[in-house]
Amino acid sequence: MSRVQVKACGRIANDRLYMSAEWRTTSGSALVDVYIWLEDATGSEVVYPGTSMRHGMPSYNMAAWPTPKTKAQWKEYPVGEPLQHGELYQVSVSVMEKGGAKPNINNPAVKGHQLGLVYT
Repeated sequence: MSRVQVKACGRIANDRLYMSAEWRTTSGSALVDVYIWLEDATGSEVVYPGTSMRHGMPSYNMAAWPTPKTKAQWKEYPVGEPLQHGELYQVSVSVMEKGGAKPNINNPAVKGHQLGLVYT
């Protein structure tokens, strides 16, 4: 969606990586579907959630608006797989219009908004 700004984020706490997505519209409000996943450093392999969820970790029917409101415009998921310390990973996020096409995250050509981070 061209009027939605998207940001991939990540944090490490208690030896666990949390991947998150933030979104907002540039004008007006919208309902969006948010998908988030973790790739290896090259972006060619999905590390989490793996092949069991072809579109990533979904958050459906999420509200988006231009300025901060009382409700969050972000979603966070802990990575449920063991990761290698010192390795680079890519948090990837895709935001689509509610009910729109879902990203096929196992296709290496599909890229979301990405943030690279080293798991320490």
